[in-house]
Amino acid sequence: MYFPLFFFLFGCEQDEPVHFTPQVGDSSPKIASIELSEHNKLMAEQKKHLIDLQQRFDQVVAESHIRATEDAEIIKELEARIVNLNHSLGEYRSEISDSRNSLKEIKKMGSKEYKTIYEQSRNLDHEKAISLFEEFLEEFPNSPISSRARSRIKFHNAEIQVLENRKSARTVRLWEAKLKGEGMFARAVEEDEIFNLIGRKPDSAKRGSSSEYKERIYIWRDYILDGGYHDLMIETTDGKVDGISRSE
Repeated sequence: MYFPLFFFLFGCEQDEPVHFTPQVGDSSPKIASIELSEHNKLMAEQKKHLIDLQQRFDQVVAESHIRATEDAEIIKELEARIVNLNHSLGEYRSEISDSRNSLKEIKKMGSKEYKTIYEQSRNLDHEKAISLFEEFLEEFPNSPISSRARSRIKFHNAEIQVLENRKSARTVRLWEAKLKGEGMFARAVEEDEIFNLIGRKPDSAKRGSSSEYKERIYIWRDYILDGGYHDLMIETTDGKVDGISRSE
C-alpha cells in the first residue's frame, strides 16, 4: 500500500522539475550626474579663472619687457661710467707718476749745497756756521733738507749757550756752600729760588723714582768746573735740597 504512493511521489518529482531563477546583480557602472545649471556655473568659473590667469601672464610678460628695457639702460649707463672711471684712473696714474718725479727732484733740491755748507761749518766758529745755514734757508726755504739746516742752527746756538754757561761754572764745593748758606738743605723752597741762586733755569729736569714724595733732579750743562767741565746735578725732595753732584 505504501509502495505505490512512493512511486507516485517520485514520479511526480521527475516529470515536473523545479526551476530556480538566479538573481543576477546589476553590474553596469553608475554615472554621477549634476544639474545643467550647476554645470554651466562651474564652466563659467573655470573660464573666468582661465581669463584671470591669461591676464596675469600678459601682465608679467609686459613687466618683464619693461624691466629688461630699464636694465638695459642701467647697464648702458654703468658701462659709460666704467669707461669714464678708467679714463680718470689713467689720468690719476699719470699725475702720480709726474708727482713722484717732481718729488724726486724736490728732494734733490739743495742737497749738494747743504753738503758743501755742512763741511764748511765744521771748521768755523758757531756764529759763522749759523750764518751759513741761515743763508741756505733763504735760498732753499722749501727744500726737504731745510729741517736739517734748522737743526744745525739750533745745535750751534746751544753750543754758544754752553760756552756762555761755562763762564759761570763753579766747583761742586762752591755750589754746595751757596745752597747751604741759603738754608736750602734744611727747608723746602720753590724751585725758582734754586734757579735764581744758580743763575739760570736748568737745561733739563726729571722726576725721581719715588711715588710717595715729590722728587726732582735738575741738570745744568757744563756748570761744574773740576779738571774740565761737567754737568751740575741738584736733587730735591718736596722742595728741599738733598744733594749736589756732578756728572761723570
